Amino acid sequence: MQVEWKLPDLDPYLFFRVAEWPGLTVRRARVLPGSISEHTNDFHEISVSLAGKLKTIKNTGTGRRRITCVNGENICLTPAGQAMSAEWDEPIDNVGLFIDAGYVSDLALENGFSPQVRLREIYRGNDQMIKTIALSLIENADDTHLDKLYADSLVQSLSLHLLTNYSESSAQPLPKIGGLSGYKLSRVKEFIEAHLENDLGLAELAAAAGLSTFHFARAFRISTGQTPQQYVMQRRIERAKQLLSKPDIPLVEVGLRSGFKTQSHFTAAFRRLTRLTPKTWRSMRAV
Repeated sequence: MQVEWKLPDLDPYLFFRVAEWPGLTVRRARVLPGSISEHTNDFHEISVSLAGKLKTIKNTGTGRRRITCVNGENICLTPAGQAMSAEWDEPIDNVGLFIDAGYVSDLALENGFSPQVRLREIYRGNDQMIKTIALSLIENADDTHLDKLYADSLVQSLSLHLLTNYSESSAQPLPKIGGLSGYKLSRVKEFIEAHLENDLGLAELAAAAGLSTFHFARAFRISTGQTPQQYVMQRRIERAKQLLSKPDIPLVEVGLRSGFKTQSHFTAAFRRLTRLTPKTWRSMRAV
């Protein structure tokens, strides 16, 4: 993919941020006028237009060329392998989501869809869920307390949303599954307790149970009534309470040993679940 800028003497990027997770790359850019030559990608691309006027030219799945002009907010989905080009004569603000085709195929198979995924071409649409997930991921890309479990859940939700709403094949009913066996649930809980200080991801927890990430997330919720993220957060708060009962441990150390990367995140999470700050909770326990 080659980009040509219409004002070559100026820095074309007014703003640029990129973040990556397994199966997904998200990029937000505010750029000066330019154009992208015709190209094809081996990944699915979703363009979330936030501001500015953009013209895209696509070779559709039926072999026709389609020109779409977008002014303002819009969702554009280009499936892997589809040729497209674009140009814009004024600054634009855009979020691009680049989703690994293999990741979507694996998730499709786990959810009763054909693994030969064919996503529908979307030229002009408005999907609030896609926009919300995209902005949440990219706006928190530099946030040191965005844990992997939260990001993993958003990526999985986005992919399932695409399969459910934009796939050309419908899902077959999934067989009902139960929760984790007592042994697997104990193993996962022990793994969590042993690694609370680390930035745990869904893949690590699923590996401890010997399951795929999607099947693990469903089975864990059936067994515990909580998502993995909710359970891990609860355990971190309980760990923090244990450490706070020891007055010689500084608050900063309490947060770090409980798995919080920053003091501000520790305080916010603790107050959200207990309605007290860590300092207030410790003071009340000392009375």
